[in-house]
Amino acid sequence: MFRPQIQKTRVLVSMAMFSLFMVYLATESTVIHTAEGFEAKQSASQIMESALNVLKYEIRDVQGKTIYVDIDPNYTGLIFKEDSPIRSSIGDLEAKQTVLKPNFAAVVIDHIIQAGISSGDTVAVGMTGSMPGANIAVLSACKAMDVHTVVITSVGSSTWGATDPDFTWLDMESVLLDSGIFNQKSIAASMGGKGDCLRRSGKRGGKAGRTIVKRAANRNGIPLIEYVLPIEEQNVSKSISKRIELYSHVQGGLENYDAFINVGGGVTNVGVGGKKKFPQPGFLSPESILEMNPRNSLIRNFAQVNVPVIHISHISHLVKDIIPFGSEKLKTGQGRLYKEERYNLLVAGIALILSLGLVVGIGIYSHEQIKKRMQSYEPESIL
Repeated sequence: MFRPQIQKTRVLVSMAMFSLFMVYLATESTVIHTAEGFEAKQSASQIMESALNVLKYEIRDVQGKTIYVDIDPNYTGLIFKEDSPIRSSIGDLEAKQTVLKPNFAAVVIDHIIQAGISSGDTVAVGMTGSMPGANIAVLSACKAMDVHTVVITSVGSSTWGATDPDFTWLDMESVLLDSGIFNQKSIAASMGGKGDCLRRSGKRGGKAGRTIVKRAANRNGIPLIEYVLPIEEQNVSKSISKRIELYSHVQGGLENYDAFINVGGGVTNVGVGGKKKFPQPGFLSPESILEMNPRNSLIRNFAQVNVPVIHISHISHLVKDIIPFGSEKLKTGQGRLYKEERYNLLVAGIALILSLGLVVGIGIYSHEQIKKRMQSYEPESIL
């Protein structure tokens, strides 16, 4: 009985075996993809690791402070339990743990590249005491890429951040400067917290908190931005204006910066209610910022002069599918941030073409067989 090739069992089995072999070749053929900014990422993570080691030595061995492993399982010494007067708000412990991983500096590199920043550029940076790890990551990333930073800090800190009255973020900056990790520190500082004047809120802020900040600024030689207490909204506007003046003095205007990097939720940087206004972390174009119609803030002022922003906030969103959120740690310099195993598209493409070619070829051959058979077939007459 006539059967075209495509209906023969041995042909179908051979086709199936060939296709399976092509699938095997495609899945087993991989290439290592080196991420954009690979060398800068490696350098940034190593700089950050060195900075963390210097600060841990200062905290544990020089100052003799306790490192609480229950909240700081990676033993950085930079997660604080102090419920001090400079505590400004409730913080997210897992976010604080995440930004203390050296690989977080490589995360920052990705957004610096996306913002179009390159070697020799100058960026304005707004920091708080809430996330020392994120501050260090930004400084490490900028150093690795040879990007100059002009930093202004608000000293107040949310829970788990730099709340130790004797070891604020300004003190950490000085230690890192003296150790040679970084070559500069903040050009000015403010109180931070409610109204950027550490206005009292329950047990937080108040005169005691402002006294702590004044002492920290004085012992570290950092000029303190003046504040007014009666109306906190008025002080926020005043503090924003002063920051604009300070940043402009260094570069001759906000428009001369290549980017503004905001770390955390400082009210002068993001504006009143700005945490909700800017739910998207990472690189933000000036156009996207202005479409949000934000309140008065450094982010808005930079966007108005066409300066892009890198928003280091909403950490769980920022690191999603990149590095683990929380205390889980990857080895420094490893992971998809640096290199990633991918399927070899050339091999996969060739395998697909060969498999399809085999099916099409046998199909055409079988069609020709059937056509010839039909032409030569003469049914017997029934008459």
